[in-house]
Amino acid sequence: MRVFIKTFGCSSNRAETAAVEGLLRSAGYEISAKLAPAEAVVVNSCTVRRDTELKVLRYISSAKGKKIVVTGCMAEVQPSAISSAFPQASIVSPHNLPMVAEALARDRRTIAMEHSLGTPPPAPYRKGVRHLVAISRGCLGNCAYCIVRLARGSLASVPRQRVLDSVAAAVGQGAKEIFLSAQDSGVYGRDLGTDLPGLLDAVSALEGDFRIRVGMFGPSSATPFLDRLAASYRAAKIYKFAHIPVQSGSDRVLGLMGRPYTAGGFRGVVSCLRSSQPGLTLYTDVIVGFPGEVKEDFAMTCELIEGSRPCKTHIARYSPRPHTPAAAMRQVPEDVKKKRSQALTHLVRGIQMEVNSEWVGRQVSATVVDAFWRGGVIARTDEYKTVALPTVRRSSIGRRMEVAITSATPFFLLGEISHR
Repeated sequence: MRVFIKTFGCSSNRAETAAVEGLLRSAGYEISAKLAPAEAVVVNSCTVRRDTELKVLRYISSAKGKKIVVTGCMAEVQPSAISSAFPQASIVSPHNLPMVAEALARDRRTIAMEHSLGTPPPAPYRKGVRHLVAISRGCLGNCAYCIVRLARGSLASVPRQRVLDSVAAAVGQGAKEIFLSAQDSGVYGRDLGTDLPGLLDAVSALEGDFRIRVGMFGPSSATPFLDRLAASYRAAKIYKFAHIPVQSGSDRVLGLMGRPYTAGGFRGVVSCLRSSQPGLTLYTDVIVGFPGEVKEDFAMTCELIEGSRPCKTHIARYSPRPHTPAAAMRQVPEDVKKKRSQALTHLVRGIQMEVNSEWVGRQVSATVVDAFWRGGVIARTDEYKTVALPTVRRSSIGRRMEVAITSATPFFLLGEISHR
């Protein structure tokens, strides 16, 4: 049977898709590169926002006539929404991924919702430059708006040796980028008596020419070992990159959200990492229009973003999620959310353009990691800056090269091979 896998959502979902692909291949299934020729489709769903949930449902509708298995966060926390719209679709929670192969083999519909706190199955390296490694499942947070924590459960960290074995095997077969993914990388190992800096030191000590992308971590998660984390970032193999979601610049709103830090705490974490790595690439996330947010709170968020100058800011309008406390709070009108989102987007684009423009004229070393949709390739600097190289052949993917930055957009840099 030919199976197509469609993935929605975060890097953790992508890592679990790779694991599902490995499980299906081992069970004798053929993985199809496209939906049309496949007899079955596995939908790895996401339900972090209402608009994403609707995209999942629309996609399932487009796969009529095929055997359908839905897994991922939506399968875990909203199986009734899937069942009511698609009564023939099998549903397998993300805690039961080995059941996906069995669900495809059965003539009847399968529902596998047994809840296990085990770690995600390892994803075998297939090919290409990038390899995703899930280092944990779940988190220790209690955010008022988050439905993902209900889907993923409490923290279950992958033992360090299993992570090391996965990385070493992938690098040995040609991987150049290792993505360490988790709902919150900062809490990795608390259930095992270890922590993120210890893992990073061990991974960066492995032999091979590769770079490590550290997954998202919260400000409060990093605080207990911040100096050690900054020291770990000095390793040549670790991208000078940090994804630290702040969500709001207002301490009052952060309290309503259930986020266990202040805006000042976020600034402190960023300042420490930038002191250690002045060229650090910072990504962050912001929610606008959270219940109870007033214009003064939003102004504080804009001030925080102006002051911290992230290289990328993901802006989300608050979306009520079922089974979460925030859904029962007094909501901000949609038109207000829209205006605030537009205003912050304008601010963010300007900051990103300014930050990227500072790179023009530099000569940098970079790893070619992917094809560029306009032609040519995409490379990553050691600071995880994205550089488009339109005139470089795709046969260069996987190589390190010297690059001259010639221009910038708010979203990426443009360059050419340096002949210095």
